[in-house]
Amino acid sequence: MANYTILRIEKRKLNAVTRICNHHERLKEQYKSNPDIDSERTHLNYHLYEPKERYRAAVLGRIEEAGAKRRKDSVVLQDSIVTASPDWINNLSQQEQREFFERAYDFFTKTFGEENMISAVVHMDETNPHMHVCFVPITKDNRLSSKDIIGGPRGLVKLQDDFYSHMHERFPDLSRGLSRKITQRKHIPTEFYKNADNLMSHYEEIVNAINDIGVFRNGEKREAAITLLGRYAPEMAQMNRQLKMTDNYVTRLENAITDYKKSNANKNDIIYDQREEIEQLKDKVSELNFNQRKLQRVIDKIPPDVMEQMKKDERARRRSEREER
Repeated sequence: MANYTILRIEKRKLNAVTRICNHHERLKEQYKSNPDIDSERTHLNYHLYEPKERYRAAVLGRIEEAGAKRRKDSVVLQDSIVTASPDWINNLSQQEQREFFERAYDFFTKTFGEENMISAVVHMDETNPHMHVCFVPITKDNRLSSKDIIGGPRGLVKLQDDFYSHMHERFPDLSRGLSRKITQRKHIPTEFYKNADNLMSHYEEIVNAINDIGVFRNGEKREAAITLLGRYAPEMAQMNRQLKMTDNYVTRLENAITDYKKSNANKNDIIYDQREEIEQLKDKVSELNFNQRKLQRVIDKIPPDVMEQMKKDERARRRSEREER
């Protein structure tokens, strides 16, 4: 199996910068959106470029320094993440991991200019080591332009190629990761998997409670069933939206596999590895999709008014519980 170097870049407008800062710099007390964060290991995180101030101030300061014009809807920050195939990067020594991220950061400074860097922080407190690199898209002639800095879809493909070449020179066992053009993939949030796994682990309990609601029109047993279901109501209420996303995702991956087979009739090891990665990704998401469908069929049996009330009651209970801590 090939080992891939991974680079993703997202455009951020000014209203998102503070949120990005709080997450990357671990300024929040809790991270419910990402339960993979282990706060006991956060001290292992380190910077290759430490921000001189909060991101918003640093971004606005760099734009002012460059004398660039900014519109209300301008992209003011490029938010990047760098990592590699989990098995490969987790098997590196700490020194080798640091060399990997240092070489990646070197690519950013050479490509986008060190004067535009806002932060480069390596996170060691999640499942796989990765680095967030944030920079302001200021051109060489001091314009604020994400489009000119990245170059649109074609520019992004070239950027991925250049990044791979830069990393492969030092780490020759790395392969070029599949481009989004090939996989058409969008990130499936970790919370989707955790949500489905949690509800599936209580599947029989949930089914029995739903049946009790239908059988007992009133009385203590019906109230007990509603109370039990209420513990899972916010997560159950999200299932339909999450299911639609994975439905679309599986379809896109199936189409990508079909197109990939047609356009790569002459197979070689690299092509085989790339197609296999898409198929493994499809299998993983298909399993999630199957569990979501199974859960949704059960959730659909809950009367909408009961679901809405349970959701509100449980959110109020969780909010009160947080305030008491």
